[in-house]
Amino acid sequence: MIDRYTSKEMKLWWSDTFKFQQYLKVELASLTALKERNIIDQKTLDQLLKATFTLESIEKHESMLQHDVLAFVESCRDSLGEEKRWFHFGLTSSDVIDSAHSLIFKTVNQHLLTKIDQFASILKAKAHAYRHTPIMARTHGMYAEPTVYGLRYALWFDDLQRLKQLFVIASEQVEVLKLSGSIGTYPILPPDHEQKVASILGLKTSAIHTQIIQRDRHASYIFSLVNLAGFIEKIALDIRLFSRSEVMEVSEAFGTKQKGSSAMPHKRNPIQSENLMGLARLMRGYLSAVNENQALWHERDISHSSVERVVFMDATTVIETMLTKVTKLIDTLEVRPEMMQKHIDESYDTHWTQVMLHQAILQGMDREEVYRILQATAFEAISQKISMLVLLKKHPIFQKVSLSTWIQANDAIDVIYQRVFK
Repeated sequence: MIDRYTSKEMKLWWSDTFKFQQYLKVELASLTALKERNIIDQKTLDQLLKATFTLESIEKHESMLQHDVLAFVESCRDSLGEEKRWFHFGLTSSDVIDSAHSLIFKTVNQHLLTKIDQFASILKAKAHAYRHTPIMARTHGMYAEPTVYGLRYALWFDDLQRLKQLFVIASEQVEVLKLSGSIGTYPILPPDHEQKVASILGLKTSAIHTQIIQRDRHASYIFSLVNLAGFIEKIALDIRLFSRSEVMEVSEAFGTKQKGSSAMPHKRNPIQSENLMGLARLMRGYLSAVNENQALWHERDISHSSVERVVFMDATTVIETMLTKVTKLIDTLEVRPEMMQKHIDESYDTHWTQVMLHQAILQGMDREEVYRILQATAFEAISQKISMLVLLKKHPIFQKVSLSTWIQANDAIDVIYQRVFK
């Protein structure tokens, strides 16, 4: 991923240096398990634990071997003495690669969970801050009925909790150790060896493998990230719609020296929201590639490898960038309650039609007749820019209809808040 969308943490965790460090952790954990099983003695293990590598040495070996794992193994063996015959004992390349990826995912996933929780905290605070801020809700882009602005944040908070749960489940599926050998039958190292190494590294194990960890796990994992991206895109679109010149109910923070357009000085464009929507499109592109990685020839081929070298890093890096950006966007968003109230006023009380329709029905009136009167009166109110309630005074049947239902709606909002923030 380009530096523009890569934090220093993600750049480190997906670097070649960190990757090979995880390779070494897997190798050394396996050697430690050999000692626990009395295959090698403590003196030999102590020597093996001194193994090191250099990127230059790996690159040199790979130029000849055309195999990055064997190049890593040879670089480590170069740092050892006679004990080097035990290095990589009983392991196949995928044992090291897949298990190392699991270690990287474990580190990255903890970081992403922190980012998710930080965003959730901001959403919760905003939900309570705007609990009593009226705003006109829209359906189909048209005025519907009043609500409170805080409900938006409450909805997003609830969405995020659900998506977090899916992410945690998907994360657990890719934080898995695999040391079952070249076809998954444990030909050299027995299953209990795998369990020992898993315990050392803090990873889970799977009941069965082929040469690799099955790639539906990674497809589900990337899908959980894409779901998060889609959620962020939904928020970004909402902000873009509210930021339009004719609406202006919210605006992205705008620096004193910031410029919105190279040609039009008056512009104040919602660039962060637009950027997030573009990144969400990018995220969806990764999903197709990892889904196709599930079907491999028999116990394994390497058609998935080139995809994963790009997608694993890019998808996790992009979603981390999106979480960072959207958290800042919401935290610094400029909210204009006066514009929200202005648009409620400009509905000329036509938003009461649903309440009045049902109040009339409760008074024994015919639904179709009342609907017809309310529709015609609402259209007239908008056309004449006069309160619909004033015009309805001409219709005696509405003398008995009250607007007490709005009080009930406020009670319902309290119930919603109790459910979401229980």
